[in-house]
Amino acid sequence: MRNFEEDYSLVRVLHAVPDGEEVDVYINGFPFYSDIQFAQFTPYIYVPEGEYVFSVYLKDEKEKPLLETKIKINSEELITAAIITTKDGIKLLRIPEEMGIPDGDKSKIKFVHLVPNAPAVNILLDENEVFKNVEYAMYTNYEEIPPKEYKMDIELSENKKTVTSNQININPNRVYTFYAIGNAPNVDIIQTLDGATFLN
Repeated sequence: MRNFEEDYSLVRVLHAVPDGEEVDVYINGFPFYSDIQFAQFTPYIYVPEGEYVFSVYLKDEKEKPLLETKIKINSEELITAAIITTKDGIKLLRIPEEMGIPDGDKSKIKFVHLVPNAPAVNILLDENEVFKNVEYAMYTNYEEIPPKEYKMDIELSENKKTVTSNQININPNRVYTFYAIGNAPNVDIIQTLDGATFLN
């Protein structure tokens, strides 16, 4: 990935609607991403600074969008736009990413709760609470941690019941986001490298 050009940002899309069909994403009426499946991330694309209309359609359909919304893109931003479901229908959730990577032998992580039928959760690494009371469609700030292998537990905030556990590996000088997706009790954790990792 090349470095930023002047007045550009990097944007990618995540399909996070459980049981959702494949979709196409248009920006200002032009096709940018096609055949996006549930749990799939698109590649990052360079988008000039400005205001854009993002439209989401079922695959190969262009009669009526599932979602149409305006997003303002500033210069030199990193954004993941997650397609999620709400009680009012499909929504595009803008999730900003940090620009820099940590110095020294450290890395950064954040967590995004995208399980629509799950209440607020806590995130634990090796049984130590890192993020607390994260509600649906919310994301945490970044936390700096040492690189190593961890046991990640996601538990319900209300009763400390474990929803899912994963072994994760954190490498040095990386920026990660963990996305919880699906419908409980079938919850999956996706570990992704944020765009800053590729820019530096």
